[in-house]
Amino acid sequence: MKRLSVLLLSSVISGYFYSASAQTITKDEMIFLTSEWKGERFPDGRPRISDELIARARNIGIEEAWQILNNEGYKCQYEGNWKMIHDDVPVIGRAVTATFIPTRPDLEKNIKERVGKTGT
Repeated sequence: MKRLSVLLLSSVISGYFYSASAQTITKDEMIFLTSEWKGERFPDGRPRISDELIARARNIGIEEAWQILNNEGYKCQYEGNWKMIHDDVPVIGRAVTATFIPTRPDLEKNIKERVGKTGT
């Protein structure tokens, strides 16, 4: 089985990641949108995946990670069709989400709840 070359942990864990310079929402908005996250956070409110979890990801295959995402309703949270340069060298780390954010079940739930309360 191919080892995981690129793991987009932000999709597996209900986190919503931006690089600090690209984040355009407030800390409070970040915490609201990622309210299911119960772990540590960066100073700007972004969920922080533990180093231990990142290390464990070295043993997850690409196909396994993609299947988990699909099963949880995260249909457009990763880029497929990566070309493996070194099949035996896993590349693992914290992911940064691009500006385009497709629908995510965890974020959509929070947004719908807020709209339901305010009517807007």
